[in-house]
Formats: sequence, C-alpha cells, structure tokens
Amino acid sequence: MDGGLSARRLQYFFEAVTTGSVRGAAERLGVEPSIVSRQIQLLETELGVALLERKGRGIVPTDMAAIVMDHCRDRQASEQALRARLDEVNGLQRGDIQIVASEGFVDLLMSGVVDEFCRQHPGVRVSLKVAGASDAVRAVVHDDAHIGVVFGAPADSGIRVVHTRNHPLCVIAWPDHPLARQRKRPALKDVARYPVALMGPGFGLRQLIEMAELSENIVLSPSFIANSVVTLKRYVESRLGLTFTSANSVVKEVARGELVALRTTNPIFEAAQTRLIVRANRPLTSAARGMLERIQASPLFLGAKPQRTMPGKG
Repeated sequence: MDGGLSARRLQYFFEAVTTGSVRGAAERLGVEPSIVSRQIQLLETELGVALLERKGRGIVPTDMAAIVMDHCRDRQASEQALRARLDEVNGLQRGDIQIVASEGFVDLLMSGVVDEFCRQHPGVRVSLKVAGASDAVRAVVHDDAHIGVVFGAPADSGIRVVHTRNHPLCVIAWPDHPLARQRKRPALKDVARYPVALMGPGFGLRQLIEMAELSENIVLSPSFIANSVVTLKRYVESRLGLTFTSANSVVKEVARGELVALRTTNPIFEAAQTRLIVRANRPLTSAARGMLERIQASPLFLGAKPQRTMPGKG
C-alpha cells in the first residue's frame, strides 16, 4: 500500500463516503457499523487529519477527505491498469464490464450489441444498469461503471466523451392523433393543448423539456408523471396523452404501428445528444475496450435509417 496506508481502512472510508453513511458502508461490506467507524478513526489517526463530520444520521466529508478520495480512485485506476495488462495476455476470456445507460437505449443495446458480446465472450461478466443522466455520469466518474450511454448527459470534467450523436427529442403520439395528422412539425404550444406525461424532476429528459419550455415561454402541466420511459410509452399507448423521448426509445412500437415519433420546431429538442462516455484517465481492460468499440460501431452511434420517424413537412 502506498505510504504504508491500510488498504482495508481506505476501502471502509471510500464506501462510507460513497454511500453517505457509516451504516450504508457497513451494509455494503457486510460488517458491523462499529467496525467501519473504528477503521475510519484509525485512518484519521494514521493521516493526522479529520476526514468525516457527522450530520444527523449521515456523514459529511471534509476538504481533506476529497484528497483521500482522489487517492482511492487513483489506486483503483492503478489496479485497473494492472488488470488491463493481464487481460491483454488473457484476451477476452474473462473480466468484468459495468455499463450504465439511459433507459430508452436498453432495447437497442440488447439487440445485437451487449447480447452478442455475451455470446462471444461467455467468461466475461457484464452488468447493465439503467440510470438518469446525472446518476449515470456520476457512476462513471466514481468508477461504478466503465461505460456510460447517456441521453442529455451533463458536462463533467471527470468524463471523456468517446462519441456523440444527435438524437432529437420527439413528441410521442399514436398514429391517428391530431398532431400526427397535421402537415407540419408541432411546436410546444401545439403540444400544450393536450394532456402530457413527463419524467419526474431530476432526470435529463425532464431538464431538456424545462429548457425548451423556458425558450418558448410555455409551461407544460403534466397530467401524469413517471420515472420510467416504459411507463410513459404505456401512457401514450393507452391514448391518454402525449409524451417526449427520442425516436430510439420507441423503435419497436413505431415498427409495429402503435406509436409515432414527431420531430418538433424547438431547437433545443433538435440539438439533443446521446453521449458515449468513460471516466477521464481511466485505463480500460481489453474486455471493456471491446465492449466500447462494439457500442461505438452500433446503429445507436453510427446510425441505422430511422424507422417511421415522422419529421413533418414544416
């Protein structure tokens, strides 16, 4: 261990900061909270600085804690570099890959990308988790995921953007809805005349919508709120109202003739992007690099022809 520091104490400290509490760290590590507290106290004594301050039932990291967290992440990166070198010799026969993705891309990732990788490399363990834009970026920055596929990802100096592609945010409707029958792209004021379903606050999708509302001085009052794109789609399929997502999220429903994705006149919606991200300066194992290259070469980023996406004639 660098400087003779205890790897165990660093791990307990890292988990406490990551989970936001000593109890959370203890549950993740499978030990008693008193053990976590004791190890962190010993680490503080070893370093001669205070690392955590108690606040209610949680903890607040000190300024010194941020420096130690950086050291923990550098240590993890060094271990990743070692694994990468070993994997170069071992090929793609084993390893772990953690992917975090916006919900709307799961079907596409599991249709010829992640599923095919798993078939070809059965010894590699793959984890695919769904998260909102901010949580996904945070997972990559904090090394909880190797790769992120994120719609509307916020900027962060801790990530490296490998690939970017425009995926306009669309109005999702059923085929014979009045907006689907009109001969021009709908504006937000047109959408506002109908019931809409939106993602809850804090999601990247909702943040884009709020920016668009502000740009057009329009307020959309949702009749239904959910934290799942699948639930939003079901709302529209039930013909209760409209929603917003990228055309990639409704490829199957559009192909079956159940839904349509309508491009709008709003420039913020038109400029919406999906980003393929990794942590800046994090070495990737050969397994993770192989997955990254496969995602980068998929239709999600190289672009298959859109299926019945309706741009309108305006």
